[in-house]
Formats: sequence, structure tokens, C-alpha cells
Amino acid sequence: MPELGFTDLILGFLLLITPVVYFHELGHYWVARKAGVVVDVFSIGFGPEIYGWTAKTGTRWRISAIPLGGYVKMRGDDDAASTPSADGKAIEGSFGNAGLYWRMAIVAAGPIANFILGIFLFAVVYMAVGKQILPAVIGDVMPNMPAASAGLKPGDKVIEIDGVGVRDFNDMRGLVVESPNKDLRFVILRDGRELNLNITPAAQFNEQLQIDIGVLGVKSPPVGEIQKLGPSAAVVAASSDAFHMSVVILRSLGRAVTGNMQQGEVGGPVRIAEISGAVLNQGLVPFILLTAVISINLGLINLLPVPALDGGHLTFFFLEALRGKPLPIWFQAVLMRGGIAILMVLTLFLVITDVIRLFQ
Repeated sequence: MPELGFTDLILGFLLLITPVVYFHELGHYWVARKAGVVVDVFSIGFGPEIYGWTAKTGTRWRISAIPLGGYVKMRGDDDAASTPSADGKAIEGSFGNAGLYWRMAIVAAGPIANFILGIFLFAVVYMAVGKQILPAVIGDVMPNMPAASAGLKPGDKVIEIDGVGVRDFNDMRGLVVESPNKDLRFVILRDGRELNLNITPAAQFNEQLQIDIGVLGVKSPPVGEIQKLGPSAAVVAASSDAFHMSVVILRSLGRAVTGNMQQGEVGGPVRIAEISGAVLNQGLVPFILLTAVISINLGLINLLPVPALDGGHLTFFFLEALRGKPLPIWFQAVLMRGGIAILMVLTLFLVITDVIRLFQ
């Protein structure tokens, strides 16, 4: 990764995170207004207000000092994490006073907005610049490498890896890269027949990513083209990319839960700033694509059933639907504050890890 100045890091981070957070919170805000819920604060960032204004609707729009996220504080909430107050349900226009399904819709709207933003940005690039079409066909097999040892041949078309459908060469590359020294089941098409091959990608240390990546020892075919797509085809392709990206993210989370994630795969705000600054220097199109990727990541992560995240709120509401009554307010408050504490500790840990890595 090229050497970056402090200005590159800050500018890249702000240009990346601001629209992603804004659209996430805008999703909450828009559906809340439709539900008749009053939004007291719409903040980009946390902490002291740097700049703000109060709209006719009574919402205080603000930009805050710590640009590590954002929030909407609705009437009847105790804090920015939407911890419900004891008397919130009795307040007209409060979040707690809204119907159960409206509350579920309000919470789900944030992650959904992130998915919509990611798909929209992908589609814009595919219409304006084009999408690279590179079939998942083996162009060349290097000797003395895992692919050759397993019997993979030029002309083989990979259609599935470990139960995950492969659409193109980039899909195959992504699944292999994340699986060093892991046995993978390949389903290939050869001469009109499907064959199963077990291949274990070799581990190769990547200096740029600072992790071991999987290597097969194959090359893509020399033919590959960039096609500009029409609006409907671009949206379909973008939606498909968003879905496959979500699968990759969930696989990464699975490795984290099982303890198989490498240290270089873990990154926090400093790592995001480093990557965004580098990609911003590469040009507008790569930066737009990175913004789409981060937006989809944020949407998916927020759906995890962790208190203080949108997924935690949705879990409470699903339990309320099953029980016929909400969980006790004090119990929700304890879980929310515990979730906030865990997220703050995790963020601090990631920042420290990123800073140590930079100095190393």
C-alpha cells in the first residue's frame, strides 16, 4: 500500500463514511416520519456538536466531533442507542408509542438503506463505466501447484466451490483467497460433464494485506471484456454482487466466531481510513466501488443480534411478537448499555491494533 499522508487518511475516511452513515440514518428517519414518530436529533458523528440547525419538524440536524458513525434520537429514547425510557410508550409521537410492526420497520430501514445505497453505486458504475466480464474458466494451470496436483485442466469451468455458486473468475478468486490451507470441494464442468475435485489452496503471505492468502496456481483466460449495462441489467448485476458479497462477509464472521480469522483480516477505523485514502488516490470509480462495499458491510453487520445494533432491537421486537408483550424496560436498558460498552471496548481494541500495526 502506498505511503499516505494524514490528509489522505482523513479525507478518504470522511468521504467514505459520511454518505454511508447518512443513508443508514436517513432510512431510520424516513420510516420514522412515515410512522408519525418525532425525531429529536439526526446526527452524523458522536460527541459535541460542531455544526447544526433545527428544522421546522423539530429535528436537530447536527454534525458531531467524532466521525465514527451516527444516530437518530427519537422522542422517548433515553440515549443515542435508542434505549427506551420507562414512560416512552405514553408519550405521543414517541418511538415506543408506535405499533410493533412500525417499530420493526423503522429499525430495519437503516440496514436496508445501506443495501440500497451499495446496489445503487454498483449499478451506476456498471452503467457509466461498465462491468468486467471474466468467466470462471481456467485459462492456464501452473505446474507443481495445488490446481495441477488436483487435476484441474485448462478449459475447465468452475461452477461451485464448497456449496457456493461461482458466477465468474472473481468469485472463484475471492473464495480461494480466503481459504489458505483449507480443503475445498470444487464442482467443475468439463466436456459437458460435472466433476468433483478436492483442492487445498497453498498459503502465500500477502505483504499488502498482511495475511496469508490462498493460491491455486491458475490463470484466467486471456479474453475478458468490460460491458456497459442498461439500467435493469445493471441493477440485477449489482443486486447479485451485493448478495455474493454478503455471503463472503458471513463466511468471514464465521471464521471470527470459530477463531480461524487471521490478525490481518481484523481492522477498525484507522484501517478503513488507510484503505479509503489509498483507494481515493487510485481514482473516483474505485472509491465509489469501495463505498458500495463498505455500505453493504455496514448494513449486514448492523443486522447482527447484538444489543445496541439494529439487529439487537429487531431481536427484542421478535421476542415481543412471540410473547405478546415487550421485554421489561429495565432488562432492555441493561442489555443496551451492556451492548454499548462491548462495542466501545471493541472499537478501542481495533483502534489500538491498527495503530500498533501502522507503527510496526
